[in-house]
Amino acid sequence: MFFSLKEKNIMEKLFLAISKNKDDIYILTLCNGDVVEAKVDTCYETDNGLEDDDSNFEEYFACALKILKIVNNNSKTLKNGELIEINYHNYPKEIRTSKGEII
Repeated sequence: MFFSLKEKNIMEKLFLAISKNKDDIYILTLCNGDVVEAKVDTCYETDNGLEDDDSNFEEYFACALKILKIVNNNSKTLKNGELIEINYHNYPKEIRTSKGEII
């Protein structure tokens, strides 16, 4: 897996943690204050939706996590069982493993 320079410092730790224990439960504190417990569904390469020939076109890696439990739902937009995408553009304020280790 090759990260761009923009995403390497942000996403690499998450991908390394997932590769060590893909079945772990992660506690995500989102930038808006929402907090969820989630499990990795899949990780993949995606893009920003622009055409390939657009100068702002960008490819990057992302992980889809399934929400298992909502701890705090300030935004009132989260639902148990839904998938949320994490990438370097929307990386959470904090991600912890089930053992409390900060990623």
